[in-house]
Amino acid sequence: MNQKESSTSTSSQSSTVIYQKIFKKIYESKVGVNKTSWEYFTLGLSVYKWLTDNDPVYTRTLVVDEVLEAIYEIFDIIISILEMLKASSSLLAPIVYYSNLFVKRAGIKHNQLFNLLLTSTIVTLKFWSESIQIRNILLAEIFEFPVKDINIMEKRFLSGIDYNLNITQMEINNFLSIYSSSYHMKFQKVKDQQKYLTQYITSNTACESAHQP
Repeated sequence: MNQKESSTSTSSQSSTVIYQKIFKKIYESKVGVNKTSWEYFTLGLSVYKWLTDNDPVYTRTLVVDEVLEAIYEIFDIIISILEMLKASSSLLAPIVYYSNLFVKRAGIKHNQLFNLLLTSTIVTLKFWSESIQIRNILLAEIFEFPVKDINIMEKRFLSGIDYNLNITQMEINNFLSIYSSSYHMKFQKVKDQQKYLTQYITSNTACESAHQP
């Protein structure tokens, strides 16, 4: 390695450390802050339903609180990315919405959740935030992914949702209203959460199917 290459490598490593420190500081300020919010709750249950449908062994192994806690940790990471890039935290809803479209077509396992939601974050930022210059290499450095892997994930994600990024606020609102705020309050109080949640998701899915043409 010559002197120029060595200098470039050192500079790249330095910028990676700086980005990681900035992200870590933001993340530490976000951990657990939103876990009791209605938005986290309803989006979290949507993700939980992906797992009950596609990875039932995982959801049967853990109690609901443990699964939701893992989901909320990923949400905290996503919210931290949004803040770091000066984007609105309200983008979490379309991020999960797009991911939901992908899961309906391709399925999901619990160990794929982070990559899926990270990829959806990249796509959502590029489509919804014209003023934000999102570079895949930045997130690759923060999370120590090869940038080529992120590029591949992005292409597969877009293909998985048929490049269908045009959604309305009404569609997002309807997506968020699947689990009502009154159910949120009941869920926080109920003792047998596993049984209650399973019953609710089952009945809610049945209602959705009944309304489909």
